[in-house]
Amino acid sequence: MSDQHGRNPHQPRVNEPTSVTETAGRQAAVSRWSLRGRRVRALSLVLIMLLACLLFAWWLVHRWNHVFVDDARVAANVVTVSSEVSGRVLEVAVVSGDRVSQGQLLVSIDREDTTLEILSLDAELAGVEARQRQLRAEQEMLRKQIASRVAAGEAQIASAEAAHEASRATLKRAGGSHERVRRLAQHKAMSQQEFENARAELEVARQQALLTAAEIERARANLVVIRSEEAQLTVLEHRIEILEAEKAALHAQKRQKQADLGRREIRAEFDGIVATTFVEAGEYVSSGSRLLLYHDPSRVWIDANVKETHFARLNLGATAQVRVDAYPGMDFSARIERLGGAATSLFALLPSPNPSGNFTKITQRLPIRLSVEQRDDLLRPGMMVEVRINVD
Repeated sequence: MSDQHGRNPHQPRVNEPTSVTETAGRQAAVSRWSLRGRRVRALSLVLIMLLACLLFAWWLVHRWNHVFVDDARVAANVVTVSSEVSGRVLEVAVVSGDRVSQGQLLVSIDREDTTLEILSLDAELAGVEARQRQLRAEQEMLRKQIASRVAAGEAQIASAEAAHEASRATLKRAGGSHERVRRLAQHKAMSQQEFENARAELEVARQQALLTAAEIERARANLVVIRSEEAQLTVLEHRIEILEAEKAALHAQKRQKQADLGRREIRAEFDGIVATTFVEAGEYVSSGSRLLLYHDPSRVWIDANVKETHFARLNLGATAQVRVDAYPGMDFSARIERLGGAATSLFALLPSPNPSGNFTKITQRLPIRLSVEQRDDLLRPGMMVEVRINVD
C-alpha cells in the first residue's frame, strides 16, 4: 500500500531529521551500558586485588611455617671397591647401572702366580712332613735299642750282684776254714802246708769278692752310659719340634697365599647397583687401585645445608616434603634424622681466619640429614632435590 503521497510506509525514510526523543533515548542507553561496564571492571579489579592479597597472605603463612632448601642432594653409602692385590685384570663382570646381588663376581684378577706359589708351599710342607716321619722312626728305633740295652745292663748288674753274693759266701767259708786250720796249726795238729793252702784259698776268695764287687760297679756304670743315650731321644724330639715350627710357618704362608687367591675374585658384599667402573680387562692394577663404585639403592637419604638463621626452627623428627628435579610433580616424604654439629665453612679446604681484621658477615650453613622413603629405586645418589621442611 502507498500513502497519499505515493510512498510505501514500510520503506525507511531517507533524509528525515531524527526526533529529539529518540536521540535522548539512545544516549541514555549508552550511558547505562557504560556505567555497567565501569562497575564490572571495578568489581573485577577488586576481586583480583582480594585474590592477590589472599595469595600473598597464604604465601607468607606458608613461608613462615616451612623452611625451604633448593640445593639439597640425594646421598647414599657409595662403596669404593679397590684391589687388595696386584695383577692383571682378567674380567670385569659388571658395567655401570648393573644390579648385583651379594656374592656376585665383580672383578677377576690373574691367579696363576699365586696358585704356583701355593703348589710350591705344598711341596715344602710335604718335605718337612717326610723329615718329621723319618726322625720319628729314628726316635722309635733308638728308643727300642736303648730299652733292650737297658734291660741287658740291668740283667748284667743282677748277674754281677749274684756272683758277688756267691763270692762273699765263698769268702766266708774260706775264712772259716782258715780260722780252723790256724788253730790246729797252733796246736801242731795241722801241717804248715795245709795252713798255707787255707790262707791261699782265703786270699783267692777275698780277691774274687773284690772282683765281683767291681763287676757290679762296672755293670752299673755301663747302665748309666746306656741311659745317657736317652738324651738322643730328646735331641730328636727337639729336631721334630723345629720341623713342626717350620711346618706351622709354611701353613701360615699357605693360608696367606690362599687369602691372596681369594682376594683375586672380588665379589659384592651386598645387593646394590653399580655406579661406575674404572678398569677394563687386560689392565694391570696394584694394591689399592680403585676398580668400581656401587651402592645399596634401598639405603638413601637427603643431605641439605640450612641457613643458620633457620637452624633454630628445626627439630629432630620434623616432617618434610621432597621434590626431585628428575621427576616433576612427584613428592617424596622425608623426616629429619640428624642435625649438623658445625657449619660447613669450618671444614673448607681454604678456611678464612680473617687475620687482617676486615670482616664481611656471611650467613653460614649447617648440614642436616633427612631420611627419605625410597620408591621403586627412583632416587639415585647425586640427584638434586628441593626440600620443604615443616616447622610449625
